[in-house]
Amino acid sequence: MLTNDARVILLGEDLHDPYGGAFKVTAGLSTDFAGRVISTPIGEAGLVGASIGLALAGYRPVAEIMFADFITLAMDQIYNHAVKFGMFDGVHVPLVVRTPSGGRRGYGPTHSQSPENLMTAVPGLTVVFPSHRHDVGRLLEAASLEWNHPVVFFEHKLLYGLIQDQADYEVFPASPADPGSALFPTLVRRHADPDLTVVAYGGMVEVVERVAVSLRQEDLTVEIVAPSLLQPLPRHALLELLIDSRCVAIVEESPAGPGFGSELAAILLEHGFVGRLRRFGAPPVPIPSARSLESSILLDERSLFDKVASFITDGFRR
Repeated sequence: MLTNDARVILLGEDLHDPYGGAFKVTAGLSTDFAGRVISTPIGEAGLVGASIGLALAGYRPVAEIMFADFITLAMDQIYNHAVKFGMFDGVHVPLVVRTPSGGRRGYGPTHSQSPENLMTAVPGLTVVFPSHRHDVGRLLEAASLEWNHPVVFFEHKLLYGLIQDQADYEVFPASPADPGSALFPTLVRRHADPDLTVVAYGGMVEVVERVAVSLRQEDLTVEIVAPSLLQPLPRHALLELLIDSRCVAIVEESPAGPGFGSELAAILLEHGFVGRLRRFGAPPVPIPSARSLESSILLDERSLFDKVASFITDGFRR
């Protein structure tokens, strides 16, 4: 992005070499693009606010928030400013707020959260959360250069250590009625006659894949649907994929309350879905620092396997 378009400016805390950001994803950029990578003071409200101003001035800023938990400090800028300026004719805010999300590293209650459920509730905000099966760099480029609306771009921090590989997933055709879905695709790992269809995104896709392997050993087959766009929800595509499924599980790392999963479940039921449907997520409690306690809160392979296997077999007994 920085190479292809001089309008792209990267702002965030501790971005400059040799540090290169908390997860080193910006390492080397301040050297290669001097003057266009700006290390800001500690102040998320200020750096997102400045980025909104840059977007209005014709730049295409990327504001990096060190941990997704801290995006709450910029909620006024996002909720009351970034998404509102587009109401004026000819005004665009091509802003990307990029941030690492999620837990399972023992970082504690204020550095391990998955706040995408908060972001999907903001009208006019685009929320993207790719998995390791998506081309994350391409999606970030699309958000920065091809989409003229404010975007919060989540990346699960555990995925930084994984190789991106689409493997046997296919890109599901985007519906023209789903804004942004062509730029931020939904992937599907199909199965001819699955016992269960799982919808997951971000870091949970890798966990679901491992659970699917374990379920296969129990002669249970799983189809996986992995959207990268959470808001605006690609409802037409997801309806087409899921409406005839007999058993659907929606898996999130965020608390299992209002958010992507509840909205998708409501849409399915409103359109006559008659299969079995279950949501799985974290309970609405703070995330502990101790790894043993953290694993009791956040879904991992073992806990998700137990929940999903019980869900499937309960259906068999009916």
